[in-house]
Amino acid sequence: MKNQLFSLIAVGLLALTACQPPADQQTESVDYAADEQSGSPDYAAFNEKVEIIRSFFKAHSDENPDALKELLADTLRWSPPYYNGSEWLGKEEFVAALQNYHDNFENIKFTEGIAMGDTIANGMWSGSVFPESNASNNPEAIRIYGTWNAVHTESGKEIGVKWFALGWINDAGKISQFTEYFDVNGIAVQIAAE
Repeated sequence: MKNQLFSLIAVGLLALTACQPPADQQTESVDYAADEQSGSPDYAAFNEKVEIIRSFFKAHSDENPDALKELLADTLRWSPPYYNGSEWLGKEEFVAALQNYHDNFENIKFTEGIAMGDTIANGMWSGSVFPESNASNNPEAIRIYGTWNAVHTESGKEIGVKWFALGWINDAGKISQFTEYFDVNGIAVQIAAE
């Protein structure tokens, strides 16, 4: 009986140690109290960046290309919503895409927030607590959620697009990087619908 109990304990210990990753692959526990980003969140920096993004949306809704260009860094890196092999485009391509919307749509409007049934939740977020390995309270990248609505100039049809983007603001207060996600084809489908 002792041999069976000893064998059972040995097998159990072997199983426990076999499930552990090798020492060089183990992830370290992060002590957030000692982490340099664990101080109080910089709410003022977050709010300043959000206001720059909101100014950008207002300039787009007002179809004001000069104001749009002024809010974009000359070195802007833009990842469009359509798949292009993950190639970064620049300020010129981004401004041309925005101009295309101005040429083909009226009453462009952004409604900030995440649609949650009959309510709208906050549309601007930054920082994270997950995953633990790179949690941050730094408002470097702003996550933006909302809905764009407009009227297609030629057909007079109203369209809407649920939209998500990531925006980075540089030290000069200009949008320096922008990544968009939305159903580009969904606009054409709404315009073509009978």
